Amino acid sequence: MNEFVDKLNALGQAGRLEIFRLLVRAGPDGSCVEEIRRRVRMPGSTLSHHLDTLSRCGLVAARRSGRFIYYAIDWPQTARLIRFLTEDCCAEMYARLAAPANRAAGSCAAIQGNRARTGLKRPVSARVQEGRGGDHGQLRNRPRSRDRRERP
Repeated sequence: MNEFVDKLNALGQAGRLEIFRLLVRAGPDGSCVEEIRRRVRMPGSTLSHHLDTLSRCGLVAARRSGRFIYYAIDWPQTARLIRFLTEDCCAEMYARLAAPANRAAGSCAAIQGNRARTGLKRPVSARVQEGRGGDHGQLRNRPRSRDRRERP
């Protein structure tokens, strides 16, 4: 449990969360420290501290290539954190949220039944957006008054 507390604690600071999100977007190859510094706009010593914190908790990994150091997300560790948050922490909440979702699905079926009785295949708003729903579509396709006048 302490492992997950450390990971969440590391992500609980705005600068580290920004770095983490940047590295997620960088993909499996990660980014060079200089590129990270340029993108997050923080002093090198602060960045070094944040990268060290993220490395020590296991969310990012460093690799050296020549004289450059690249940081990338440690995907297996990040996946463990996500799995912990969604399966262990949220199991009871999922059961509570599933019941209203199932009721909502039932009400959606009732709406679809109403559409079948009225002959509507899609909601009116979808037909209006396509220009085929009621007055809205007719007004949109009608020529403007100045277009109807003939020019000499």
